[in-house]
Amino acid sequence: MYRYSFVLLFISMLFLNSCQQSDNTVATHTKTPLLKINVHTLKKQSYPLWIDFSAKAEAFNEVAVVSRVKGELIDSNFTAGSFVHKGDILFHIDKGEYQAIYDRQKAILQKDKASLSLSQATIRRYEPLVNEQLAPREKLDQLKANLKELQSLIKADKAELHKAKLNLQYCDIKATIDGYVGKPNYLNGNLVNIGDKLTDIVDSKKLYIHFYPSIKDVVLIKKFSKNPLPKVKVVLNKDDFESVVLEGKVDFIDNMANSSTNTVSMRAVVSNPKGLVYPGSFVHIWLGLGEYSAIAITPNQISQDQEGEFVYIVDKNNSLIKRYIKPIFENSQLVFVDKSLKAGDRVVVGVFHSLVEGSKVKPIEVDNPIKMER
Repeated sequence: MYRYSFVLLFISMLFLNSCQQSDNTVATHTKTPLLKINVHTLKKQSYPLWIDFSAKAEAFNEVAVVSRVKGELIDSNFTAGSFVHKGDILFHIDKGEYQAIYDRQKAILQKDKASLSLSQATIRRYEPLVNEQLAPREKLDQLKANLKELQSLIKADKAELHKAKLNLQYCDIKATIDGYVGKPNYLNGNLVNIGDKLTDIVDSKKLYIHFYPSIKDVVLIKKFSKNPLPKVKVVLNKDDFESVVLEGKVDFIDNMANSSTNTVSMRAVVSNPKGLVYPGSFVHIWLGLGEYSAIAITPNQISQDQEGEFVYIVDKNNSLIKRYIKPIFENSQLVFVDKSLKAGDRVVVGVFHSLVEGSKVKPIEVDNPIKMER
């Protein structure tokens, strides 16, 4: 009986030992691997600072081509949308009536000039007679008065002839600037009046770019810009520098803010030699502030909670640390922060909504996520 109990005890001990070994094996195989996290080690680098705004393009010069005389439009001498030069004839208005007025005024001037010549000759003949008291002085005075009247009349004739000549010239309507001409507003055969707009010409080889930064942005511009009139780049798509780039610089900053919008009016002049951007287009303008050497991170590396903005740092023990920061400059591509971040810090890059402070991780070093055009 005693021997039988001893055998049962020995078997039980073997069974328990086997179970413990099995549990240890399962625990070893189900151990959770460390989470792989992309990090970038911060260092001081030189960055070109840009700040961007939505903006609108406006023609550098735009003129309305208007009729300065009344008459029948008989011809258009251009193709809509083509480039024209200053002095090119765009429209012809019937000259018949204005040619007749010019010819009549010219004839009147010639007639009055002949009368003036006769009056001058008469005075020259009459003066010796008066000096010798062979003719009354009153007659000479009358002749001289008639001479002055004719001289005034000729001045008026010349003015009328000049007016007639201008009206005759205005029948050929010319381009007043170089630029691209629009479509005609009147077809041939229509009667046009003085002041009617026939078309327009736009000089778009240069463009004005109007934008309205907030007062806060203007403070940043004035604080960080190394040039009082910063350089600019203009693109059609905000974050795509390949989609038409025009370059220029700011030429105007208003001296007062708009109290209703809390913005300040600014304007830049950019070159548009190929006409790639049309006046009236909505664009994005990147305003360059200069090169700065600093430690920076990207906006998508920053999270926020009730206590403020923070980033995740991987410390020397490969544990996650939440570090609160205070941005001192930021745009869509980078953020300069205060001394809360320093060279050598490994800042987490990428998605981190599931991260928990204090967790052990496996950091993987990646390139600087800040990609900026210069």
